[in-house]
Amino acid sequence: MNPCEKNCSCERCKKCGIPSRVIKGIESCEIGQLPTPAYGNFFQTGFIDLTNNQPMPWNGLGETAGISLDPDTVTIIVTQAGVYYVDYHVNVQFFPGLGTTAQTAIFINEVQVNPIQTRYGATNQETDRAECSPYSGGTIISIPASGRVQLRNVGPTFRTCDGGVFLAASINLIKIN
Repeated sequence: MNPCEKNCSCERCKKCGIPSRVIKGIESCEIGQLPTPAYGNFFQTGFIDLTNNQPMPWNGLGETAGISLDPDTVTIIVTQAGVYYVDYHVNVQFFPGLGTTAQTAIFINEVQVNPIQTRYGATNQETDRAECSPYSGGTIISIPASGRVQLRNVGPTFRTCDGGVFLAASINLIKIN
């Protein structure tokens, strides 16, 4: 915060070299910088087999600002430190005689976020036929500057399904503070 002189106004602040798009009036004589927005949408459109501890690869992205996809295609880079809302969706394909559960969790800088907070999954109750089961998870977490975020399989090997009509998986990160 920078204290302004008596009778502060945006016009007066412009003369000090502070662009009006990055300031907001806090009180009649104080200004502060507006936060820069940060958000990202990443998705997977294909069938992917994920073994235990393997991160989900992303082959597409939607709108992003301040968040990017590392060239490794499995790591999301968050530029700004802050509190973020993160939600994700996975469509898992179950086959007769194969795994009956799928679980994923969020990792930040190679460390799993509290499992009770970010671990979600699906269980196949129809073990005699193939089935696609969607599941989703969401949480609010602190992410440090240059944080490296991954969605990883934390259970047995499973396969995503997309059916050519819907996404196999997606993740959204939105800075809220």
